[in-house]
Formats: sequence, C-alpha cells, structure tokens
Amino acid sequence: MKKLLIVEDDKNWADILCSYAAAVGADTRVVISGGQAMEMIDDWQPDAIVLDMLLAGETAVALLNELRSHADLARLPVAVCSNSDINLEDLRPFGVTALLDKASMRPDEARAVFSEVLDGAE
Repeated sequence: MKKLLIVEDDKNWADILCSYAAAVGADTRVVISGGQAMEMIDDWQPDAIVLDMLLAGETAVALLNELRSHADLARLPVAVCSNSDINLEDLRPFGVTALLDKASMRPDEARAVFSEVLDGAE
C-alpha cells in the first residue's frame, strides 16, 4: 500500500483529503506544519505528499525548499492543494507535479491527482 502524507492545518480539509486518499487505497498520515512533515518523512517515509500552501505560522515554500535540498527527498512527488491563487508552472521548480484548487476541486479530480502522484513515486 502506498503512503501519502497530507500536510494540512485545517482539520476539516485534512479529513476530506484523507477520505479521497483512502478511496484510492492510500495509507495516510496528517501533519499540520512543515517541521512535523520533515519528522514524519524521516520516520514514516511516505511515497508522496499533499501540501496546503497556506500553513499557519509558516509557508509551504519553506518545506518545498527543504525537500529539494535533500538528495533523497528531491524527487518525492508533491501535489499542492490550496485556496491561494497559484499557477502550477510557478511551482514546478519546487518539484510540485499537481495542483488542486480547494474552491473548485471535485472528489473524482482529487482522487485522480492522488493516484497520479502515488503512481509517480519511485
């Protein structure tokens, strides 16, 4: 079973994302900060990450930069799920492979993206 780490500080959204991940057969864990994400990555070694861009007290860009600074994590697939006005092309240099807009995403779209990032995991 593939492992999907969800970095989301809103419990309601985390629950929704976990249900979508479960529908594609992923084992999930949720953390609420970039620091917790790095600890969970070290301990649990997920196959992919779903990341909210607007985390309380810190930015997801800091986590993306941290991931890319480690050779063993630089190719970890990341999907961003956010309400902010972001362009996927702007995030590709950070290793982001997919973008979900919380305001408009449909369950089938989220499940497809989760499957895609998990399939892209080495």
